Amino acid sequence: MEAQRLAFLRNLIATPSPSGFEQPVQQLIREELRPYTDTVRTDVHGNVIAALNPDGQPRVMLTAHCDELGFLIRYIDSDGFLYFAPIGGFDPSTLPGNRVEIHTPGGIVPGVVGRRPIHLMNGDERGKAPKLSELWIDIGAANREEAQKLVPLGSPATRAAQLEPLRNDLVVSRALDDKSGIFTLIETMRQLAQARSQLQAGVFFVSAVQEEVGLRGSRTGAYGVDPQIAIAVDVTFTSDHPGTSKQELGEIKLNGGPVITIGGNINPQVYRMLTRAASEKGLSVQIDAQPSHTSTDTDVIQVTRAGIATGLVSIPCRYLHTGSEIVSLKDIQEVANLLAGFVLALDKEVNVIP
Repeated sequence: MEAQRLAFLRNLIATPSPSGFEQPVQQLIREELRPYTDTVRTDVHGNVIAALNPDGQPRVMLTAHCDELGFLIRYIDSDGFLYFAPIGGFDPSTLPGNRVEIHTPGGIVPGVVGRRPIHLMNGDERGKAPKLSELWIDIGAANREEAQKLVPLGSPATRAAQLEPLRNDLVVSRALDDKSGIFTLIETMRQLAQARSQLQAGVFFVSAVQEEVGLRGSRTGAYGVDPQIAIAVDVTFTSDHPGTSKQELGEIKLNGGPVITIGGNINPQVYRMLTRAASEKGLSVQIDAQPSHTSTDTDVIQVTRAGIATGLVSIPCRYLHTGSEIVSLKDIQEVANLLAGFVLALDKEVNVIP
């Protein structure tokens, strides 16, 4: 991947966006999209919606969520320790010792998630995951008064982990769920803008908010865009590391290529068009069979208005909802190539009736 594009992904990660507090990253996304789209706007929920060839047919929506997991400061004790509520779903056992950044009007306040050391736990406690209510954030304050001057109640926080390269085209960071998806769709829009003379569809990019707390932004974004076809891009579990089951998850691996979902939330015609586009691009794909729901924005987009023909393309990801999520830059590029090919093959005669 080009150094300039990798630097943008790094900047996406570094820009905080816990659910409900996505404004900083949305500003970055708006600025990045302007050269590749005809219009860029922000709706009342904070979704960024950009259009390329907006009068084209069919109307297709490409969406990923920009929000990340985080914490919300809700109480400060007399000794200056901060207690928090989770924004999104955490495994509490992954939190103790994590360095965090609290985002305040005065700037970033660094801290660390605290828990009693193992030396002070009894035998039963050592074998149990902590409760979130038993954890706190230590910013080094001497007392409540000092802490309150630095951190107003209601301040959001994120893990401090940033993007780092690993071997074999892999990168590790917090918030790759789903900023890797946002990055992928911006790469898709770049390709479509370059191939504009071939583009017949009207393309609507949606950077959706508040997915981690209820799939909210994509629901209202899809209602406002009113597309005939919508493709969501998110990350998905892999079964290529210890402790996972291929029998339960299927065979999904890093560097294995785009993951295309099939099941009740997926329009059969859209699924076929995605697999055809992959074949025409010479891309290997991985199949994710979901019999009921996908737990992604796809689920709510499908039933917006009178129904939307939905598809889901995912980026394989290890260690979801930790501070060390891992994805492949190769997979990201291949998902962007697949989606650009899919969109460029659309015309006004497309039929999405099952």
